[in-house]
Amino acid sequence: MEGVNTLLQLARRQAQEGKARDQSSSASTLVCTLVPTLLIAIAIFSAFLILRRKASRVYQPRSIDGIVPQQDYTPAPKTGLLSWVSDYRQLPDEHVLHHQSLDGYLWLRYLKMLVVISFIGCCVTWPILFPVNATGKGGQQELDMLSMSNVANPNRYYAHALVAWVFLGFVVFVVVRESIYFIGLRQALFMSTLHAQRLSSRTVLFLGIPEESLNEQGLRQAFGQHVHKIWIVPDYKKLDEAVEDREKLWNKFEAGQQKLIINANKKNSKTDSGGAQKDQATSDPLASIDKKDRPTHRLKMLIGKKVDTIEYGLTELPQMNRKVEELQQGVFSENSKKTQAAFVEFSSQAAAQDALQFAQQSKTKFSPRYIGVQPGEVIWKNLAMNKFSRKIKMAIATTAIVLLTIFWAIPVAVVGAISNINYLTEQVPFLSFINDIPSVILGVVTGLLPVILLAVLMALVPILCRLLAKFAGAPTLSAVELKTQSWYFVFQVIQVFLVTTFSSAASAVAAQIVSNPPSAVTLLAKNLPKASNFYISYFILQGLMIAALEVLNLVPFLMINILGKMDKTPRKQFNRWNSLVGLGWGSVYPKFTNLGVIALTYSCIAPLVLGFATIGFLLMYLGFRYNFLFVYGMKVDMKGESYLKGLQQLLTGVYLATGCLIGLFAIAVADATSAVGPLVLMIIFLVVLIACHVFISMALRPLKSSIPLELLAENPESTMIATDAETGPRVSDSDRTLDGPGHERHEKGSVRHAPAWQPSVSPDQQKGGNMLTHRLAGFITKSRAKARAQMGAMEYGRAPRYDSGDLQTAYMHPSLAARKPVVWLARDQMGLSRALVEGNRKAGIESSDEAAWLNDKGKVQWDTEEPRKVPIWEEHRVW
Repeated sequence: MEGVNTLLQLARRQAQEGKARDQSSSASTLVCTLVPTLLIAIAIFSAFLILRRKASRVYQPRSIDGIVPQQDYTPAPKTGLLSWVSDYRQLPDEHVLHHQSLDGYLWLRYLKMLVVISFIGCCVTWPILFPVNATGKGGQQELDMLSMSNVANPNRYYAHALVAWVFLGFVVFVVVRESIYFIGLRQALFMSTLHAQRLSSRTVLFLGIPEESLNEQGLRQAFGQHVHKIWIVPDYKKLDEAVEDREKLWNKFEAGQQKLIINANKKNSKTDSGGAQKDQATSDPLASIDKKDRPTHRLKMLIGKKVDTIEYGLTELPQMNRKVEELQQGVFSENSKKTQAAFVEFSSQAAAQDALQFAQQSKTKFSPRYIGVQPGEVIWKNLAMNKFSRKIKMAIATTAIVLLTIFWAIPVAVVGAISNINYLTEQVPFLSFINDIPSVILGVVTGLLPVILLAVLMALVPILCRLLAKFAGAPTLSAVELKTQSWYFVFQVIQVFLVTTFSSAASAVAAQIVSNPPSAVTLLAKNLPKASNFYISYFILQGLMIAALEVLNLVPFLMINILGKMDKTPRKQFNRWNSLVGLGWGSVYPKFTNLGVIALTYSCIAPLVLGFATIGFLLMYLGFRYNFLFVYGMKVDMKGESYLKGLQQLLTGVYLATGCLIGLFAIAVADATSAVGPLVLMIIFLVVLIACHVFISMALRPLKSSIPLELLAENPESTMIATDAETGPRVSDSDRTLDGPGHERHEKGSVRHAPAWQPSVSPDQQKGGNMLTHRLAGFITKSRAKARAQMGAMEYGRAPRYDSGDLQTAYMHPSLAARKPVVWLARDQMGLSRALVEGNRKAGIESSDEAAWLNDKGKVQWDTEEPRKVPIWEEHRVW
């Protein structure tokens, strides 16, 4: 909604026929924005209070058995209208870290950081700049009196320059401090038992593997004896097509059989009595079904042959199963085609990090490389892309994003013209026929239509960014989100902030610029602070509406309670019930970081913005906090990378604030040489800012990209050897006993090839960086100790457990690991489901009608009380 409101405001301002406003209406505008927005937010929150008591699946799914692993439960809040507030207050933010995700915890911390920065900004700027601006004798009125535009004497600019040094310097300090805290937290988290012994923590994805190493022997030679298992990614195109065809037919087959059951029972309930139904259930229920009532489909859309779905499935599905199994076996043959990608599991987390960092130091051809990749987030088709194709496609995608950012104003301008159609018809006479349209229709076209079109336009941007990131060869969903975050943030700053700000300032003085073009720069500089009035209203709208809509969870509510009732098969209902909503970090961070950038940019120009930013960010934090405690799941595991990128992007606001002050002071120098002093102060600040930014970034780079090997060597959890058995023991490299050279014998007698780990990268090589790096390492050590104390209440002694089947197929392409699908039907009184299940099994199609049934109204239901009894149930795996 941020783009919608911003751009509509711009359109309205541009319709002022070029006349500058002599009187400020900022206070009345503020009231007119606050009152209706507050009333709407209260109404939305009231709806939430009522609905949450009736829809626990929507408003507290993390408290329901089966949706999340038992160790990740959140206690169910009380069901009273407001009694749940005590549970909400008692649960700390660390609960999100313990039971939801690192990304969720860091997102809440990011919002709290924005609250703190804005509040400290108020404490620093208001006592000094409010009196300076209010008594500046610049002729401004209402809220404009509190902005820099009301200062007539340039000597007063020293106050703005000195306050900028203090506050913007504080922001840089916070960003550096949070970066250090993040590094320490992630090191502590990744070296804990829960994470250090995850399969993903000791598995590295290598891309661009040279042909001579594209086999198991070559990879073992490249990475030493600590390699445990290798999954070379084969060319799976034919297999993937076969599995996809089978899945399509299987879905039609299952849906067709369920539809047959529902329709037959409805028809039977209208014509037969209850006793007749009981007799029917003991006979052959299929014999009474007319052929015309059986489900059919076409083999090709519109023009294909029409076939009986059930008969066709009974014949074709077993053949498809055999074909898939043959192709799966063929993929593993010696002569099968392979891609230049492989997943390599090492004996421990330390060995995996060692191989990752050695590859980085030696500038090997095994690049790019990723560690901690979750199997479910791999974009398999991009693994086959070679380096040259990846570079070319990335260049194309980046060019497309640049053009999108530059020319996005064109469709926005078109929509803006629609909202100001009356002004447009006056300026373009041949469009006067539009005035003849009925007023009701014209009102919808000029009022509702632009809002919808702008909402669609703004929603399309992150979608396009994600599509382009996948096109460019991003190998994982987390890589897609990071690239989206980079691109979408640039779009937000340019289109949503800068274009709007300068357009608003230009439209306010358009008539004066036309009459006196040389005065354009001076007039824009003088009126630029006035654009802050819009952002004051903007923070009110965003804070109240986002917080209210966040807890209302309208889309999940509609998806589960309306669309969910339209699901005709138990599988569809189960999948909808068993999936938690989550956030797309690539689109969420840029939106809110841009709000932070706006607040920082106006912090010294119009400091009143900071007050409303504080309230807005606080309300957003409270809304998101409820959802992370009780509602959200983890969509993509970013391992905190989005938080770190968000911190760096927030510094854009510091640079913009500095640049705006330099520009305003430079313009003032033309009228008064006394403005030279403030100008010099801000130029010095910019130089210091750039220097600090560069040196600190260089110092932190080697510390945030990987875990230092010396830390891993000292951590028993990171050097612990994993076994293939689900309950097999785990011992440290330093504590094991050997049975022969290079073999480890565990207490229960299982033998595992695991030689002693010695880092291949020397401590001096691995540390890298400069003297500042080693100084900052001390602060990171303290941060790591603090993080371990925070995690004290966590069940971090528990290690993830895998069975041998999990370990064999974890990083196989889904088509390679695909098993025969199970047809799941709902049991009925006629006995149709039992007959169909029996017929399917005879044909070799695994089927079940357990844990699902048709109710008295002929609707499909399944056992939500005991989801583990569902035939398609799968345990949540911690990879």
